[in-house]
Amino acid sequence: MSAVCWVCGSANAVPWKPRSILRPLVPADLKVSDGGYGITLSLWRCRACSFIYADSEELSELASLYECVTDVVYAESQDTRARQMRWVLRKALEARPGARTVLDIGAGAGTLLAEAERAGLDAVGVEPSRAFVQRARAANAVDIVQGVFPHPALAGRTFDIVFLVDVIEHVPEPVELLRASANALAPGGIVLVVTPDVDSYAARKLRGRWWHFRIAHVGYFNFRSLAKAARRAGLGVARRGRAVWYFRIGYLAKRVAVYIPPLAALNWVARRVPPLSWLYNLVVPVNLHDSLLVVLRRADDPALLPSLPPEPRRDTMTP
Repeated sequence: MSAVCWVCGSANAVPWKPRSILRPLVPADLKVSDGGYGITLSLWRCRACSFIYADSEELSELASLYECVTDVVYAESQDTRARQMRWVLRKALEARPGARTVLDIGAGAGTLLAEAERAGLDAVGVEPSRAFVQRARAANAVDIVQGVFPHPALAGRTFDIVFLVDVIEHVPEPVELLRASANALAPGGIVLVVTPDVDSYAARKLRGRWWHFRIAHVGYFNFRSLAKAARRAGLGVARRGRAVWYFRIGYLAKRVAVYIPPLAALNWVARRVPPLSWLYNLVVPVNLHDSLLVVLRRADDPALLPSLPPEPRRDTMTP
């Protein structure tokens, strides 16, 4: 029996990828810095809208685990993440000039909130991980509440910009999250979404070994399914593009070694040879064109894009 699609409600879905591990999940499986590429829950693909999503019966383990997630590597990489968040914030302000208020859903350690405050914005965040909330308050002194959105502490507040940066792929009710985000918009406000693109060249080339296939990700969008989810939530696409990331070369080299094992030996040497160590410590921008950046507005906003031509149908093959 097929699972009902979280985006379009169709029951016309087929098994797409089996669960990778049979043991019960633990908080470490949900780390932001997890390098277990290709490890997922059981996944289905909707034939109607092409959305790929986890088996609902396996999701009950996740909610309580997020509160317990800790991640030392993630905590130590906030300087590079700050560069990415400055870039994301700049894109948001280009789409909503004059913005004064910001909500960051899934705020992590508060890096985006800190950048928003430095830009003179009134910013607040919500984050399920207790450890991340504590670090955000201690390291960045930002206004952040522990939990999920919608949150009682934020009831009735509206914002010029709502950020969903690498969040929507983690939730089993993406339309409801988008609808709650739409309800939190001030007049003329925007929702900025960043999420992996399962229809990207990298995803199709690497198939089941794509780096965005991981336990913590339970829903995989392409532009078509994301736009449909937005429409069902009362939103429309105002802008679209690709997300840029910032990483140390050493971090990238370590991740590439997952696919090219001989590189691990060079990485070992690089940690001990000063010239290579200096090179590996450099931070570079990376755009692999496999993450969507979409700006959404309320469906009645005149700033929406005109109707987009349909994209070619490229149903992602089973890994």
